[in-house]
Amino acid sequence: MVDISIITVTKNSSKTIEKNISSVKNQKNINVEHIIKDAHSDDGTSELALKANPKINLIVSQDSGIYDAMNQGLAVASGQIIAFLNSDDYYIDDLVLFDVINEFNAGNVDYVYGDINMVRKDGTVVRAWRTGIINQKDILTGFQIPHPVFFCKREFLMKIDTPFDPTYRISADLKQQLILLNTFHARGKYINRVLAVMALGGESTRGISSYILGWQECARAYQEVLGKNGWHFVFWKVAKKLKSIRAW
Repeated sequence: MVDISIITVTKNSSKTIEKNISSVKNQKNINVEHIIKDAHSDDGTSELALKANPKINLIVSQDSGIYDAMNQGLAVASGQIIAFLNSDDYYIDDLVLFDVINEFNAGNVDYVYGDINMVRKDGTVVRAWRTGIINQKDILTGFQIPHPVFFCKREFLMKIDTPFDPTYRISADLKQQLILLNTFHARGKYINRVLAVMALGGESTRGISSYILGWQECARAYQEVLGKNGWHFVFWKVAKKLKSIRAW
């Protein structure tokens, strides 16, 4: 039986996919399924992925964007626990998934999460994102869990008709968390350590236009899920981000 399914979506990710796959393959004391959902890359991504781990579940198909691709990967996942690891991100050590599963086994929780380091291409840490223990007040004041370190029971994710809303470009993961925590009242557990390293330059961190779109989509998600003006949520979200950068 698969303990956990890790889903990675790719599109011309040849420069980073081997490190990503190795960080999953090298996890100790865990039965893990790694799904690579590739959108017909033309740079050898699929070939490199199979070379890095011939046991990966490789899916090559068209999609309408990153969130549609994530939904496609989720549809074939067999693990009891689900997580999504971006193609240019990786787990920080080989006991991450073991620690995560232990937290699920130790308590009656629906999701487990931890911390993440955001880095430049040279490995320099730009932001040490320390999520901390979640509570209802945080949910309503700019709290978001970085999705590469968000691990959720499959049965809970599937309560959402479309786990990732494909009409979003950047913030469908936030909308998902708002639904899980506010609509379905998911119970979580925080692991007080860094679980993954996230590279800057993805869709949400590509430049000022990406940040602006992300803020707009955050406000939209808050409005759609909670029926309230979302701009105060965005204000506190940005404030917390700036605080973590200054603290680092």
